[in-house]
Amino acid sequence: MFSSGPHVSCYQATASDGSLAGIRCVKYANLVHEPGTAGVAFVWYGEGTDAAGSYRHFGEAFTVPGDPYLVAVAGGLSGNGEHAESLLDLRFEVDTAAGEVPPRLRVTGDRAEEWTLVPGGVLGGYQPVPRRIAKAGPNFHEFVVRKHDGTPGTGVRMMLYSGSWLGSGRWGDMTYLHLGTFVGDPTDPAVPVRFGTADIGFDTHYCGFVPWGELSVRRASPHTRQVTGAWSEEWQERHPGPDLPVDPRIAGLTVLG
Repeated sequence: MFSSGPHVSCYQATASDGSLAGIRCVKYANLVHEPGTAGVAFVWYGEGTDAAGSYRHFGEAFTVPGDPYLVAVAGGLSGNGEHAESLLDLRFEVDTAAGEVPPRLRVTGDRAEEWTLVPGGVLGGYQPVPRRIAKAGPNFHEFVVRKHDGTPGTGVRMMLYSGSWLGSGRWGDMTYLHLGTFVGDPTDPAVPVRFGTADIGFDTHYCGFVPWGELSVRRASPHTRQVTGAWSEEWQERHPGPDLPVDPRIAGLTVLG
């Protein structure tokens, strides 16, 4: 059984042949909280099992003015027992009105899937991939965490492109897995973006969230990020990641450099 916890939207992903492709945990950003705003529509953590074995990936989808589809990119994690996936170029079709959590998402591009919202975030009969994530793999900009508030915490942060991230680690004696992103249009200097996070609850000892704007993440140097507000952390680059082939329509929808 898989239970995502109360802070993310959980979807069952079905492949084009009708088989279960895995689960997708989504943290909505502009699509729900600032509809119509260019930028991050949502980010997601995905896992499942295919012919090559278990896989895990992190992705981000963007709202592009004038485009009926969401433009998205995802990268496979590797180094924790899962098999390596390459970068995925994806499109999402959303029928639901802006501002509402979609009950269904259709995916095309490098994957052909349909995501169906799971009531209560609980999917019975699903065998989760072992949760520990210590490495991101070559698809990601990878950072290690240093705590500045005196609490014993460790972890990794995995970024693709926009400045959103997947985070995993320990805080005291509790494990966590979370999604972090921002609302707002990063091309509009008059309106600062606001960061927030949501934990994925399954098989962790901590499941919380940080509301929009209660976290500040800034680029302190080419290789470090300073995090203040709800958290007090420094992220130090461990792996610089590749130069992603970015769709020109989302080339400016990024923060942190």
